[in-house]
Amino acid sequence: MIIERLDLTDENTAEELWSLQHAAYRVEASLIGVADLPPLRESVADLMACGETFWGCRTEDGDLVGAISTEEETEGGTVALCRVMVHPEHFRQGVGRLLLTHAIGAYPGDVRWEVTAEKRNLPAIALYEKLGFRAVETFAPRPDIAMLRMRLEPGAGGEAKT
Repeated sequence: MIIERLDLTDENTAEELWSLQHAAYRVEASLIGVADLPPLRESVADLMACGETFWGCRTEDGDLVGAISTEEETEGGTVALCRVMVHPEHFRQGVGRLLLTHAIGAYPGDVRWEVTAEKRNLPAIALYEKLGFRAVETFAPRPDIAMLRMRLEPGAGGEAKT
């Protein structure tokens, strides 16, 4: 697998990412029983304009099988993991862990990380916990969605910093 920075000013790359996002988030929507997750309502233009930093995971053949995005917060030295997506055909093959490890390693070791996951997305929560993230709060942006905010403090990494 090859990890590369994705250039979303390139429309072909943005369209490829959009297709991956829809494949991945349709599975999450089914898993948690919420058909209209916000990432499924985004257009290619929305992705191109989102301002996040994206890395993609490609097979040796060049197929985009996973992606992760980050966004630096202005206060407190926190970096947010905004999106972690893996194509369903590549679930349970280490793609998510590879992307998370890459993203965390791309920043200085003294930053705090935050990520949110829907409370019913147990595979994602388990992966974050293995990497050292700990639950810090729950919130409900809508009545049918319950989110868990997780944090990785500087120096508290699990398998991500090995």
